[in-house]
Parts: sequence; C-alpha cells; structure tokens
Amino acid sequence: MDLLSYAGWIFGALAGIGALAAAVVKVKSNVDNATAEIWKGEAEAQKARADRLEVELGELSARVTRLEQERELLLSMATGQAAITELRSAMTAQFEEVKSLLTSTP
Repeated sequence: MDLLSYAGWIFGALAGIGALAAAVVKVKSNVDNATAEIWKGEAEAQKARADRLEVELGELSARVTRLEQERELLLSMATGQAAITELRSAMTAQFEEVKSLLTSTP
C-alpha cells in the first residue's frame, strides 16, 4: 500500500465518521424540535386552563359577594323582626298600663 491509498482510506474513514456525526446531529435536532413542539402544545393547554380557571374564579368571587350581600339582608331582616317583636311587646305593655289607668279612674 502506498501513501495515496492510506490517505484515501483515512479520508474515507473521516468522511464516514463525519456523515455519522451529521446524522447524529440531525436526529438530535429532530428530537429537540419534536420535544419543543410537545412542550409548546403543553404550554398552550396550560395557558388555556389558567384562563378558564381565572374566569371561573371571577364568577365564584362574584357569587360569594352576592351571597354575602344576601346574608347581610337576611341578618338585617332577622334582626329587624326581633326589634318589631320587642316594640310590639312594649306597646302592648304600655297600652295595658293606659287601659288600667282609664278603668281605675272614677
């Protein structure tokens, strides 16, 4: 074997190794691109879910506010009913007192 055949053989081996390295880089690039697409889809799904949850949170917050207002109204009605009952008993007692004064006076 002469020097030229050794050089050809070495050049061929290096070309093969270079082609193999290029194939590995291409496969790795394709895998990275596929992974990026998967993560991009996942990020979009999570964003959509977050937006949906944000809307639901707003609706629930509004509902809680409305329920608190209704609770305050019901409490004021219950408290008002107790005040009306107390006023009625006071008026009845005063009426009985006036009635007894009128009937006892000659």
